[in-house]
Amino acid sequence: MTAEARERAGRLPRLHVIAGDGIVGAEDCRERLRPVLEAGGGGLALHLRVRRTPAARLFEVAEWLAEASRAAGTLVVVNDRVDVALAAGAGGVHLREDSLPAGAVRAIAGRKLRVGRSIHEAGQAAALGDAGLDYLFMGAVYATASHPERTPAGPGAVAAAAAQTVAPVVAIGGITPARVRELAALGVYGVAVLSGVWGGERPDHAVARYLQVLGEEGLQ
Repeated sequence: MTAEARERAGRLPRLHVIAGDGIVGAEDCRERLRPVLEAGGGGLALHLRVRRTPAARLFEVAEWLAEASRAAGTLVVVNDRVDVALAAGAGGVHLREDSLPAGAVRAIAGRKLRVGRSIHEAGQAAALGDAGLDYLFMGAVYATASHPERTPAGPGAVAAAAAQTVAPVVAIGGITPARVRELAALGVYGVAVLSGVWGGERPDHAVARYLQVLGEEGLQ
């Protein structure tokens, strides 16, 4: 990662954990999210990525998370909904390929929010240029159960993306702790996970393990 990318990253966490509809909409949502917050602290960005959950519920959870995370320093990110992110006091918004352009989000939010975006091909990193993004998600790097129809981009594509942008690149898709070393050597800034955390019995232990490995690879 270049010096410019490191400067842009600032205090951006290296570990990004995604919570989907099944967690955000669950009655025990807070009980499931609280241990993850406590395990991740300031080393964690927690993304709320929903497609079916009503905006009112998303706002409720995001507002609670924003308050609960202040002491720990966890970055709370709302996917796509810049309005909900601002209203709830979240720290960031993550854009899909079909979301508002980053420039339009900046016009609405200014510097109040971290702004990230998903890409799926290395060439998209160069095409975006300096769009004012704080980071990019690149993937799926490896095969993943959440997107079985998507051909994995592969580690080489992540390296190519990182070489073509000043934005920190976060690898996503099939990222296990064992794969962090390979990705660290390719210049990625961090990793994003979903089933790697929520697929086990103790998500908080999984978060601690990812943070441990990231630290061992000099990414914490």
